[in-house]
Amino acid sequence: MISLACLATDAEPTDQRVDLLLGQMTLGEKLDYISGVHAMSIRSVPRLGLPEIQMTDGPLGVRRDTPSTRYPAGAAAAATWNRSLAEKEGMAMGRDCRARGIHVLLAPGVNIHRVAMNGRNFEYISGEDPFLASQLVVPFIRGVQGQGVVATVKHFAANNQETNREHVNVIIDERTLREIYLPAFEAAVRTAGVGAVMDAYNKVNGQHCTENEFLNIKVLKGEWGFQGVLMSDWGATHSLLGPIKRGLDLEMPSGTWLNQKNLLEALQSHRITEEEINEKVRRILRMIVQMQFLDRPQRDPSIPENDPASARTALEVAREGIVLLKNKNAILPLNSASTHKIAVFGVNADPGVPAGWGSSYLRPFYAISVLDGVRHHTEAQVDYFDVGVGSFQSSTFENPDRADEHGLKGEYFDNGNMSGTPVVTRIDQHIDFDWVNVNSLAGRLPSKFTTRWTGFIRPTVSGTHVFRARADSGIRVFLDDTAIINDWEIHAARPEVATRSLEAGKRYRIRIEYRNSGGGGAIAQFGWASLEVPDSVRDYDAAIVCAGFDEGTEGEGFDRTFELPDSQNELISRVAEKNPKTIVVLNCGGNVDMRAWLKQVPALIHAWYPGQEGGNAVAEILFGQTNPSGKLPVTFEDQKEDNPAYRWYPTSDGGKSVRYGEGIFVGYRGYDHNGVQPLFPFGYGLSYTRFEYSDLKVEPEGDSIKATFSIRNAGDRAGAEVAQLYVEPVKPAVERPIKELKGFEKVFLAPGESKELSVTLDERAFAYFDPASKKWKSDPGEYDICIGASSRNIKLRKRITADFRPEARRTQDAGTGR
Repeated sequence: MISLACLATDAEPTDQRVDLLLGQMTLGEKLDYISGVHAMSIRSVPRLGLPEIQMTDGPLGVRRDTPSTRYPAGAAAAATWNRSLAEKEGMAMGRDCRARGIHVLLAPGVNIHRVAMNGRNFEYISGEDPFLASQLVVPFIRGVQGQGVVATVKHFAANNQETNREHVNVIIDERTLREIYLPAFEAAVRTAGVGAVMDAYNKVNGQHCTENEFLNIKVLKGEWGFQGVLMSDWGATHSLLGPIKRGLDLEMPSGTWLNQKNLLEALQSHRITEEEINEKVRRILRMIVQMQFLDRPQRDPSIPENDPASARTALEVAREGIVLLKNKNAILPLNSASTHKIAVFGVNADPGVPAGWGSSYLRPFYAISVLDGVRHHTEAQVDYFDVGVGSFQSSTFENPDRADEHGLKGEYFDNGNMSGTPVVTRIDQHIDFDWVNVNSLAGRLPSKFTTRWTGFIRPTVSGTHVFRARADSGIRVFLDDTAIINDWEIHAARPEVATRSLEAGKRYRIRIEYRNSGGGGAIAQFGWASLEVPDSVRDYDAAIVCAGFDEGTEGEGFDRTFELPDSQNELISRVAEKNPKTIVVLNCGGNVDMRAWLKQVPALIHAWYPGQEGGNAVAEILFGQTNPSGKLPVTFEDQKEDNPAYRWYPTSDGGKSVRYGEGIFVGYRGYDHNGVQPLFPFGYGLSYTRFEYSDLKVEPEGDSIKATFSIRNAGDRAGAEVAQLYVEPVKPAVERPIKELKGFEKVFLAPGESKELSVTLDERAFAYFDPASKKWKSDPGEYDICIGASSRNIKLRKRITADFRPEARRTQDAGTGR
């Protein structure tokens, strides 16, 4: 039989090909087609030549069972403020998909950073500002889809915390939705032409996103004219009729609700119509036809899976996304002539490069740690000090039965209370287990089991020691039969930490108990280490402390703490006390509490999660081979209570709802509105050179306003600056933010070089959403056009009169610039 897909030609209109396929599908095939299969696919229909449409998680790379290029976190990409680099990264991920035969990339994520603690902030190429997010998501999507791969913008919408994410009801007014949380999605649909949108887990104003009429029908498919596929997040569908009637096209990962049995019964009882099913199938088929999935193999064998071009792109994003936050007395870059010995500390220094946890987590082909990178980029002596809990693989234990043998005695029980005879008894050198399938454990354990490890530890130095345990279903740690960690709850994997003072040479009895509640995988990890920093650190020319979070402490399914985990504050302070040239390198998706040590350390680098080339990128900046150019895409508060949304986070009524009481005053808008001084403002980032701004001119250009200004590299190093344009309404008719980002340009300049930059502002740059008229509205009046190096460092300012009414399309200079 010749497939209908092969009968169609490229010359035929898309709709004709779609109708041809749809008309040949049986009712059963159509009912099956609107739910996923094989966890990550749209099912095939072989008799019609419809292939299985394979999806892959993002947005840090193509997540499969095999290794892939790990790119920096979305927050790092946002910190580049580089549109062309966003497109280049999208192209690279698209190529990575084609190398593996992947049709749909589940990226980018564009949810706004509302609070620092959100466990998935690191994934999102957005930061706190909707304009910045919109400007970066469009080129990223174009990059992906230009390679013949569908991009999926997510999570639609107002998914800004992981706490109770599956059911929390976000209570939010329409103006806030329109001005803050929807613009990046709108740009993805209307400007970039994204092929797929993923509905979020949460509710918005009482309806789950997968059945939210306002979001899906009125806005997405109505106002924005979205023609692509609207899919659920995995397991985010909660009913049959709601998603069918309110816009969902595809339930993932399978048909829990939208299955043939349920749908057929609903059809027979006239609760739904076949045309409603046809419309969903038609959208999926249209995506397939438009992306030419029927006309070519999706796998491109000419692209290597371990693509050197992808690795180079990952390095570029890391270089430009890293932000230099503090550089007192210009101790950076390190002087190779006077730097002979470097001490390295910290949980994130080695091995590999940390990354956040969840569906974006992937195994890279390789990962360059900061320790690797520093050693590669200098001839100085570089020593790593195993102080504080680093890798779980670095902890040492003594066998309880043989003191000369390392490891713990592990007893594995096929019950929930460690009773009876163990099914498996063995010596485990380390407790660092992430079992994908516990049934594979010696082939003898059920999905629910318990484990007891026993043995001894023997410190080599006296003083404070830190103990860290991480598990998904419960873990207890006993030191000399006294419980120091007792976390016997069932939850997603999370860390627990305890500190105790120990004596050098003394033998301490250790017992760790773990239980797994089932569900497929199992995570059990435990480690310990000293927190005592040796006096010899005083003799080093610099000390680097790599601190922050990792896949065990920040990720999908849980919100993280604002405080650094694992006694890292104490480690940083102790190193800084002994070495005045201490440099802190942070890894996390946003801000952390730095009050305990920031004044002690002269240099601070925020590296986010910098991907597989992160160690090289950090080292290049430390030694001046790369001039830092990253700018914060989010405001860093001094303390978490300063955040404009903190009062309402994470819940307004014991977990059921979260009220966005701060309204439009998110991020820098809120700090300005509330008169709160941030620790580091939005748009902030230091360089090893200096930039001067001058010659601001603002004048009309057709129906728009054009601002031009000059920027000069006044230093002795080549570098890049992100010049930011903010619009300030002088006497607004309604309450508005004091200033809003409405333009930016990243410019690379040689020493002494100058360039003239221009930013065009359309009516939307001056507008706000008017709830009464349900429209965007720009009021005539005076506005300050501000050019700055950050939201709090305005270099140039010019006042204009702007009037976009049809009868008065004009702008008039109403003052002098400064």
